[in-house]
Amino acid sequence: MNIQYAIVSLSSPQTSSLVAIDRQDRVLRVMRSGSHAIQLGVRPDSSSPRATRRTFAAYFADHPRLDDLLLCLSEVVTNAVLHGGPPILVRGGVIDLKIRVEVSDGSTATPVQRRPHRYSPTGRGLVLLDHLTSAWGVDVTGEGKTVWFEIADGLP
Repeated sequence: MNIQYAIVSLSSPQTSSLVAIDRQDRVLRVMRSGSHAIQLGVRPDSSSPRATRRTFAAYFADHPRLDDLLLCLSEVVTNAVLHGGPPILVRGGVIDLKIRVEVSDGSTATPVQRRPHRYSPTGRGLVLLDHLTSAWGVDVTGEGKTVWFEIADGLP
């Protein structure tokens, strides 16, 4: 599927939307933001989560829950790299005073929340999302999936 993205100014210069449009001019997703949204194409390799964290850390440096944001971001990007496959696209922005992050990949397989053994080194990513985010979910399309989460200023 060929998708085009456009940043569209709405009623004021402080409000814009990131709009995804497919070849038939159908709007697939609208991300409203009070500031410019981050949009990164991510390579499916082990250095991608670190590079993505750096970009988000610089952009949201003053956010009171930066550590929670970066941990959740790292988990979701790592899952896309390990289990999803290309193309991987990471988007982030501020919506209604919450940071919203969306990580899309080329797999339609949905992540499964597990109850890992106490000493297991893996399997805790979705448990972390449950505890650290205000909301999270998965949207599946014929072309892949998007795992998204939101972090508010206060406690989860």
